Amino acid sequence: MLRLSRVSLNIPAPARSFSSTPIIQAGHSKWANIKHDKARNDAIKNKVANKMAKAIAVAAKLGGPDPTKNVRLAAAMEAASKANVVKKVIENAVRRGAGISNSPGEKTAVETVVYEGVTVGNVSLVVEALTDNKNRTFSAVRAAFTKYGGNLPSPTGFLFERKGFIVIEKGDKTYDDVFEEVVDLGAEDLEEIVNDEGVELLEISTGFNDTGSIANQLKELQYNIKEVGTSYVPNEDALIEIRDPDVMERYNKFIATLDEIDDVTDYYTTLKEVE
Repeated sequence: MLRLSRVSLNIPAPARSFSSTPIIQAGHSKWANIKHDKARNDAIKNKVANKMAKAIAVAAKLGGPDPTKNVRLAAAMEAASKANVVKKVIENAVRRGAGISNSPGEKTAVETVVYEGVTVGNVSLVVEALTDNKNRTFSAVRAAFTKYGGNLPSPTGFLFERKGFIVIEKGDKTYDDVFEEVVDLGAEDLEEIVNDEGVELLEISTGFNDTGSIANQLKELQYNIKEVGTSYVPNEDALIEIRDPDVMERYNKFIATLDEIDDVTDYYTTLKEVE
């Protein structure tokens, strides 16, 4: 699930001095640090807003632009609102996903595309994108792979299994009560999770084709749905560790480059985290 990074401002106090000049310099340094921290926080907020906008656009593309009829879209829009993503960004994301142009009466055809490739450390990826120009998007994604010595396209989909997930609030029910209900609806598993804000939630694992119907049934049962989505889960025997710090640094730079591509909505890897 999407987790929001929290950043605290840690602004050093001006150093004491017996002369007037250092005091002025310290004050200047303080405001410089404030500006630096604000820029950093703004960048993080923009990154979160951009990621949420992509989730909204994908939901609108897959289930339509009406949140009353699209549980996945409703959950994505609610999450964005709570993260203080501005209304216009949310509305534009819905319009983009639905293929609605900003010009009245016009439509822009968008489609979801999937790329498979191998990157730094022989890590395999599946990359999802939402685009109105497949040639542009493919060129941008391939350039990211090529820059870091990877290969695209390269078949990797067989290393993953498509799954769905639904995140809900438990409410006043016990884990066992919820487990029995969701299994009866066709869910595969139920896991207790805690988000970055310390809120206890439940994540339901579903078959890829069952996610939407189970989410709709949960809505009818008055569950508060926080997130709905699908993912590519790597097979256990496909996981790869990167222990070399230099290789890991290059891998992180590749991921950062991939993140900068506007059309890319998500990606899944076979990287195994080293504890």
